[in-house]
Amino acid sequence: MQYFVVSVDMGSFHSAAEALITTQPNVSKIVKSLEDELNMTLLNRTRSGVIITPQGERIYAYAIEVLKNINMINEFKKGQEIETLSISSVPSNTLSFYLSQFYNANKQEKDIQLDFFETNVQNVIRRVHARKSELGFVYISKRSMSAFRQQIKSKGLEYNELTKAPLYLFVGKNSPLYRKKSVNETALKDIKLIQYHEKQFSLYNHLGHIKEDVIYNGENMSISYTNSDSFLTQLIKNTEYGCIGSSFVKNQYHELGIKAIPITSCEKSISFGYIRRKKDEISDLAKSLILYFDDIKRF
Repeated sequence: MQYFVVSVDMGSFHSAAEALITTQPNVSKIVKSLEDELNMTLLNRTRSGVIITPQGERIYAYAIEVLKNINMINEFKKGQEIETLSISSVPSNTLSFYLSQFYNANKQEKDIQLDFFETNVQNVIRRVHARKSELGFVYISKRSMSAFRQQIKSKGLEYNELTKAPLYLFVGKNSPLYRKKSVNETALKDIKLIQYHEKQFSLYNHLGHIKEDVIYNGENMSISYTNSDSFLTQLIKNTEYGCIGSSFVKNQYHELGIKAIPITSCEKSISFGYIRRKKDEISDLAKSLILYFDDIKRF
């Protein structure tokens, strides 16, 4: 059937043979065998090629659907042989790096596929709840944890903490705070910040108790938002803008000449972990990944 379809598409047995990497007599023989089996003339042979008959037109339409279904079945069979793990995560090049390391460590033992979707915390929750992702990796500030746990509990999800990490101010050489070894929350009152777009669970919100007293009264305070990791990185690197973030991106930024300055009083204030559906049994591949990240000091 495939030889017949390709012959129609190519307009001749010769061209079909080239496309199918076989010989012209073989294509002609197989198409003739199909015609004999159906007791129909599907193609009229001419010196310049082949012309499809009215009967052939109808068979061609059926043949296309049959071949599509065969391809779908083959893809399904192939998919059954591959272990797939779908993950959602807040932006983190460090996490992406160690996912690639996990893949390399496991690919020799089994055929695996990692589907990775990077987004904000709310969308990570939605994707795990809708079973679009089996695991969702997030970092949550201590002040947001209660609201976060309440929200995911209502959706039948649970949060498992892997580690705690400090909060940093990330700045480039154009920032007036670049040479500081540490900063307190008061020092943030007159700087420009670029943050990931998070309505409810932004790490910037961890500084909530000083918003009215310090941050919003700062003369030069300016906060911009983005969902682009590249834009955020370039703005920090090349302008006076800074970003409040966790230690999980510390090594990533250091390689770009961006300095991570500890924010005093915010030590071990950020929780990093994963969410999953509470009543669902997770796959063996997901269990392996969790064990791999158990030694979270690698972050």
